[in-house]
Amino acid sequence: MTAVPAPTYSYCAYGFNLTSDMPLEQLLPGINPALDTITLSRVDTLPDGPKGVKKIGPFVQAAPNYLSMQVSQILDFVALDGTTLLYRPHDTVDLTSLQVFLLGSGLGALLMQRDLLVVHGNAVEIDGVCVLCVGPSGVGKSTTAAALMQRGYRVISDDVCAINAKGQIIPGIPHIKLWQEAADNLQVQTAGLSRIRPELEKYRVPLGDLFCADPIDVRKIYVLSPNNSEEVVCETLKGQGKFLALRSNTYRPRFVDGLGMKSAHFQQVTILSQQVTVKRLRRPMSGFQLDNTKRR
Repeated sequence: MTAVPAPTYSYCAYGFNLTSDMPLEQLLPGINPALDTITLSRVDTLPDGPKGVKKIGPFVQAAPNYLSMQVSQILDFVALDGTTLLYRPHDTVDLTSLQVFLLGSGLGALLMQRDLLVVHGNAVEIDGVCVLCVGPSGVGKSTTAAALMQRGYRVISDDVCAINAKGQIIPGIPHIKLWQEAADNLQVQTAGLSRIRPELEKYRVPLGDLFCADPIDVRKIYVLSPNNSEEVVCETLKGQGKFLALRSNTYRPRFVDGLGMKSAHFQQVTILSQQVTVKRLRRPMSGFQLDNTKRR
């Protein structure tokens, strides 16, 4: 009997065509002949690492143009040459959990291999330029972007933000991921929305017409951090402090070193720091004070 080939699903994201043998939620469908293609493929056996591959974490190995990762009870994957993401799912894993890691760490590694600067943040278009909020998980990046969206501003990318050599943010996936508590505070209805993983009360909120699908210049970057008082404190960063703030908010920084991109990454961050204004914004974590924040 002849094997039936797996169906192919086609999307556009991060300035590339993305073809996959599994459906992916909320990506823009279609193929653009002018764009390069990244392929996601399920395999039974993942390729071994090249000569010189190094362990850079408990479950991650890397070398130039190669990165492998094992996620317990979810999947193993290999990112190759900026073009291919091979994955082997574990038994009974759900498609939504696969998507979280394939389009997070997996795609993030491929974007690095494509010489893009990848940062951990949320990007919003304000007055024709990109304002980027960065910071550790849980500091309120997605909540801030969702609140700005409610005020009519368009969102460019959520969580994984890719910046090209021109200093432009590349449009990502047209959704924002919100925890139930944040959705409640913003009065966002989550009924009918898909969870990013079945056991988590975190949802994909589609952007619809409030998705910015064109690359635009990054002009301001806010480094978000908590403040123990009720005061909002904003300081403009200069010199080394500015550089270090950008470097420390790289997406998966261990990937950079493992992929042999430390020198290129240093240059990327240096150039970006010369093109943008960087401010550290400390704000109370209890309650949401966007109207006070955005005047900064």
